[in-house]
Amino acid sequence: MRKMIVPLALAILAAPALAGNLVGIADCNEDCGSTVVYVEGAPTRDGAGTTVDFDQKDKVFIPHVLPVLQGATVNIKNGDPFLHNVHVYSGKETVLNIALPFQGQVIQHTFTEPGTYEVLCDAHPEMSAYIVVLDNPHFATPNDNGAYEITGLPAGNYTVVVRNVKSDKIERSSVVVN
Repeated sequence: MRKMIVPLALAILAAPALAGNLVGIADCNEDCGSTVVYVEGAPTRDGAGTTVDFDQKDKVFIPHVLPVLQGATVNIKNGDPFLHNVHVYSGKETVLNIALPFQGQVIQHTFTEPGTYEVLCDAHPEMSAYIVVLDNPHFATPNDNGAYEITGLPAGNYTVVVRNVKSDKIERSSVVVN
């Protein structure tokens, strides 16, 4: 099991940053592609009308972890010239299971419930990904070095969560935004 640490100084880096922005480095232990950083306790917002792209290319889901706002619609595309399948689970329950036999084919699915959804391709068992549905727009995926930025956060006291969706390792840290 990998250990992730949120530095207590999630603080805004040395140069003055804009109020309401969180800049930090998540210790992803070389697994930043499976990590999402999000803020708990921020004002909620419905993602209706928001669309996000999720592709299957070269037998890989892109991105591997897709955080989306609750109510957002995900455009799921087959970028390969062969059959793919999208099998979305919430726990053991199937949420969506549909074949995408043609390159360029796109289906849409709106995620209305917060949670973590595992995505598999039944045609290619090596393919897996995660869609993390959140109730507010204050989230980010860190880059390969763990760096992330969450913008537009209103003043207040919050909990910043760094979560590896594969191991379900979660680290929390309190932060005050002025």
